Amino acid sequence: MAEACGKMTGGKRTRKAGKGGRKTRKLSPKLKAWNQKVMAVFREMRAKDKGVSFRAALVEAGKRRKAGKI
Repeated sequence: MAEACGKMTGGKRTRKAGKGGRKTRKLSPKLKAWNQKVMAVFREMRAKDKGVSFRAALVEAGKRRKAGKI
């Protein structure tokens, strides 16, 4: 019946402009500071070797933190 009346929209839904959207999460000051330290280590390692992964920088930053260098 609905097809005959021409009222089907094809299942697409539209959003109103300016409504909703993706929300960003708030980081604690400690987490922000840690992220900055990790990024500094990553940039330092990246300057020496372009093939370094972010994960490798995370591991290295963790080692430095345990050693008390960060």
